[in-house]
Amino acid sequence: MMRSMFSGVSGLKGHQTRMDVIGNNIANVNTTGFKASRVTFADMISQNLSGASAPQGTIGGVNPKQIGLGMSVASTDLLYTNGSVQSTGKNTDIAISRGDGLFVVSRGNEKYYTRNGAFEFDAQGNLTIPSTGLYVQGYMANNGVISNGGANTTNIQVPAGKSMKATTTTTASFTKNLNATTPGYEVANTLVRYADGTTGTVSSYTPTEQGSYVLTVEKDGKTNKIRIANTAPAQAIGSAPNGALYSSTISNITAKTGGTVDLQLDVDTSNPSSPLKIGTATTVNRTGLTTGTYAFGDMYAISGTIKTATTVAGTPPTVKLTLDTDNNINPGSTVDVVVPNPTSFTYKVGDKYTGQLKVSKVTGNTGATVTTADGNKAELTSALAVTSATQTYAHTGSAADGTIKAITRESTYTYGGKTVSSVTLNTKTGTSVDGLVGKSYAAGDTFYPSFTSLITVYDSLGKSHSVPVVFTKSSNNTWTLSLGTGGDTYNITEEDGTTTTVALSKTDLKFDATGAYVSGSASLNMTYTNGAAAQQLTMNLAALTQYSGTSTAAGTTDGNAAGTLSKVEIDSAGVITGTYTNGVRQKEAQIAMAQFNNPSGLTKMGGNLYQESNNSGTRTISGAADIGSELTTSALEMSNVDIADQFSDMIITQRGFQSNSKIITVSDEMLETLINMKR
Repeated sequence: MMRSMFSGVSGLKGHQTRMDVIGNNIANVNTTGFKASRVTFADMISQNLSGASAPQGTIGGVNPKQIGLGMSVASTDLLYTNGSVQSTGKNTDIAISRGDGLFVVSRGNEKYYTRNGAFEFDAQGNLTIPSTGLYVQGYMANNGVISNGGANTTNIQVPAGKSMKATTTTTASFTKNLNATTPGYEVANTLVRYADGTTGTVSSYTPTEQGSYVLTVEKDGKTNKIRIANTAPAQAIGSAPNGALYSSTISNITAKTGGTVDLQLDVDTSNPSSPLKIGTATTVNRTGLTTGTYAFGDMYAISGTIKTATTVAGTPPTVKLTLDTDNNINPGSTVDVVVPNPTSFTYKVGDKYTGQLKVSKVTGNTGATVTTADGNKAELTSALAVTSATQTYAHTGSAADGTIKAITRESTYTYGGKTVSSVTLNTKTGTSVDGLVGKSYAAGDTFYPSFTSLITVYDSLGKSHSVPVVFTKSSNNTWTLSLGTGGDTYNITEEDGTTTTVALSKTDLKFDATGAYVSGSASLNMTYTNGAAAQQLTMNLAALTQYSGTSTAAGTTDGNAAGTLSKVEIDSAGVITGTYTNGVRQKEAQIAMAQFNNPSGLTKMGGNLYQESNNSGTRTISGAADIGSELTTSALEMSNVDIADQFSDMIITQRGFQSNSKIITVSDEMLETLINMKR
């Protein structure tokens, strides 16, 4: 047989293989992350008709006589180049836009690698390839911190609605600038505004702190505040209050089930809406009231439907009303009420009558709550009768009050015996600037306006509290710290009616001649009445500067309220960040990437998946940045198939196939001619 025929057959087989590869490339022109392949050929061994001879004597060298025996497929190479990146708008789609890394996915213990980044979270929050259900591998975060475990990857799981627990604030860090050229003003006088609405202008203002120690006590899971007198004995946290705690004017008594209130009601002749008699008496007793708050001298409304109305002769004449059983004087029975004879209207049967009686005595029985003028509340351990607007209540601490959880000091400021609400400094230049009620000012003093920075503090229950930290320049390169109105304590009345007490411990804040921080420290002690634990937080001041310009000092704090996961985002490093309903952004996981010395040596497994082979080389698994890859989110990497190149290769392959077919045809014709010659 002719060698050319076998060569032609090998050419047909080789070009058929090449056409198979081209067809597969074209078929996957739109396959996400697909890598094209190519075929390379090599010639087969050649038959030696004669060997080569070296030049010698009078004759030169002779080349070998060799006839090739066809071709073979040398390799099918994976063209591991990047495809184009196409935007999709889906935030879980990820394209590998730079580098030769691959995503790591798994099914059970089997690990696969892919360039297909069409990911999606399943019903359990697992990041998967939805077309195959394979789990995307990566590194889970612990409280927002990701530890790269190399090849020790795990399934990425970020459940929808994931909860974040509340975290207590421990640190407040201040940055930015305090104005070194804050102007100083010479004080001419001080305008003082008082809590009662009056004002006064004084040449010297020295406030008096009206502070009181406050016990935060807990009983049956509820907290209460007791403001104790300066003469009260020392108290201990963790124990029940003891000794004479306070004595103050009684404001009112509140009734409840198990702590009833009795009232004595008298006719008030000075009140035109007051009846003249109830039945035959001018005094009514109501006993066993279980609701309501009552104070001596208050008015008590009486009412009832008029059953009968009769004019009574006299000077002046009166009207006797019989109130039906719906009255609140003697409910369930009718009652007679004598009222003045009206001049501009008449009482009609069926109308509703209302009048007022004056509370002349309030008796709180055991279990009722007494409230004093200083804001204290206490549960009565024995009956208490109030018959005067100036009557006082003295309280002795006991186990009935609960257990002391915190001891704090709350401050207000007075001047001239009146509580101060605000002060304004009138300067000698005619400028008026706001001062701090807790600071002293005198004519001729140099006053520097203060700068306030608000920080948010989270308690152990996740409740936020806004604390105003005040910076006041005291001299060149030196600043003092205070709270709110200028003191070292500050009371916050929260929206829910509870009170937060803030106490500041600090040293002066000092800078050098270049505006750099030199020294100064501070801490805040927080106590609450909302059930949260007392806490202390450190104030980091070292990042503050003092340059000319605007004061921009700002504080940021750790801690957070409770929240739930609302959305996730993926960045170019494959880090998945969650945004929670409390405003906190936290790292949840990082997608792992794999890199091989020879990615073209990976074995295709179908479904856009690859596996290691003996020639893929050493595997490295890490984050995208660590292996030199870059990701683009909301996008996919498309196939790297160049359709124009593939069509060119297809034409060339077709021509090669045709040429090899012709070789076989011509070889056959030559054999036929030889056979015919024997005839």
